[in-house]
Amino acid sequence: MARIEYKNDVTRAQEEMEDSDGRANVSSRSDGRRYYTSRDQAQAYTMTFEHSSAADGEYTMYLKNTSPTWRLVISDVDIYASNVARMKLWFVTGTATGGVARTPHNLNKASSNAAEVTAISDQGGTAIAGLTTHGDHVDDIRMGVDGHISFGLQDALHLGQNDAIAIEMDTGTSTPLIHGACFFFME
Repeated sequence: MARIEYKNDVTRAQEEMEDSDGRANVSSRSDGRRYYTSRDQAQAYTMTFEHSSAADGEYTMYLKNTSPTWRLVISDVDIYASNVARMKLWFVTGTATGGVARTPHNLNKASSNAAEVTAISDQGGTAIAGLTTHGDHVDDIRMGVDGHISFGLQDALHLGQNDAIAIEMDTGTSTPLIHGACFFFME
């Protein structure tokens, strides 16, 4: 029977992979794709957004992949609300107008890579317009007073070139302050 050998990490001595009870002696490390994309390609980003007084039917945040070579993968979107709010995540088409342009931050601080995206927030009360929702909404969340929740996307939402998403304030109480962060990477 063939033996599997490897070099010890500390002493570099040859060792057998099989331990005393006949099982493989292994160890592993597991991190999410965002970690490895940040470490290896420096293409992981975060975009913060704020909507100071969100009214029903207004868009809080818009994100579009403009890269001809990278696919945009959304890991997570964290949202906070000062009052009761129902938020919807949509695929959208059209040309976003209004809002305030945002520059996503590279999560690998040693990198100067910039995300190839168009990112817009309602920051300062300038409404985002010009969008058309596509199909049914992707996700729907509801928060209570001073609530926090995430669209738990777990790297499942992928956007090709010119694909876009927007977060809509569907219904709320007393035009709440909405703010949060969208975590994504390019691959």
